[in-house]
Amino acid sequence: MNWMKKLGVLCAGLYLVGCQTSGYMIEESNYSVKQHRIAITQAMGPINTVSANGRELTSVYHDRSLKNIEVTPKVKERYYTKAIILGPRRPYRVSVVVKAEERDPDTGRFMEVGIEEDLSRRRALSILQMLNQSPAPSGIFDEEMPF
Repeated sequence: MNWMKKLGVLCAGLYLVGCQTSGYMIEESNYSVKQHRIAITQAMGPINTVSANGRELTSVYHDRSLKNIEVTPKVKERYYTKAIILGPRRPYRVSVVVKAEERDPDTGRFMEVGIEEDLSRRRALSILQMLNQSPAPSGIFDEEMPF
């Protein structure tokens, strides 16, 4: 019976290790949702899409150096950043993921090829820097859930 217990612990450990998220996570940020949106917009530049609740922001396309690009037929690869503000109340977590896309030579369409961990970390650090430059978190209520 003892070996079954060890096997169960091993399986549970492997399962939990496999559940790690990709990209970069800013943990326990005590700023309001509005301050997060402002910092994300300042760090990423122009925003392409915003979710209905305003917590999921996607950047315009950029290159490997995180400079915005205009997608032309000559462009072979492009990247975009997705930042998601997580949690029902403070402290929030912010997930930052930079996804890479390459143009398929046969169809001419872009296909997602993966997540760029290093670019995700760089983008998250720039968001964190913008958060740290914003005014200190106040004791005011978040506009979404005042009670």
